[in-house]
Amino acid sequence: MTDNGTGGSAPRRSPLSPERIISETLALIDEQGIAAASMRTVADRLGVRAMSLYRHIDNREDLFDAVVERIVNELSEDPDVPASAESVGWRDYLRGLAWGVRRYARAHPHAFPLVATRPPHAPWVNPPLRSLRWIEAMLETLRAADFTDDQVLFTYRTFNSFLLGYLLLETSSMVLADPKPGDGSFQTGDDSGEHDPVDPADPVPGGVSPTRRSEVREAAAEADTATDLVDVTGDVPESEYPQIHRLRRGLTEDRFEEEFGAGLEVLLDRIAAELAG
Repeated sequence: MTDNGTGGSAPRRSPLSPERIISETLALIDEQGIAAASMRTVADRLGVRAMSLYRHIDNREDLFDAVVERIVNELSEDPDVPASAESVGWRDYLRGLAWGVRRYARAHPHAFPLVATRPPHAPWVNPPLRSLRWIEAMLETLRAADFTDDQVLFTYRTFNSFLLGYLLLETSSMVLADPKPGDGSFQTGDDSGEHDPVDPADPVPGGVSPTRRSEVREAAAEADTATDLVDVTGDVPESEYPQIHRLRRGLTEDRFEEEFGAGLEVLLDRIAAELAG
């Protein structure tokens, strides 16, 4: 402890560690978008020099991979995600896992593109369930539930494909309604120089909409209702697109939770049919 000049002692700063760096990076992305997370801006938030981070993290790419691992591993802290299918059956296991993935995606909509787009460690690692630990747990659980190898592989691929497509749509909608400075094609700040140079004109890695213009983003932020959002991506002439205009309210309704549940049940029925066949 050190004297803070008031007779007390200033709190000692926690030692820098990979865990602190990863947590601060995820918080920064949640608040400002992916492009805000340069090594320099993360270091600033931690109150250290950017070079200090490289004692723990090799570069920004590795940092983003670690953020993805942290997000996916939030499943471990979710009490509604079953540990295995032994007590609940394979259907409830997959159902609980799917809703758990949706919860972490919605908790981090501005970071979810990293989960969806980071290059995997191996070509068989499919997002969004891309943690090796969770993939292994899912494969082992299905094997223990008497799935054949072909049925395990079918389930793994279709389950991940459904979640990825649906949750990219849902989180993209959330990002459009709540844009951050680091979303889209805009970089904020730069990196430390030698290790990870960042050109402000570069596309954002994993950006949901890398061509979104600033005026479009501002219009989205100011939209009063979801219906207003149909016009912020450009002119949509009614004469050319009458059905879009006629159905615009329905097209922009937030029915993600209802439709996610319905789609998930169809997927589980398809897996059950594969098992029966």
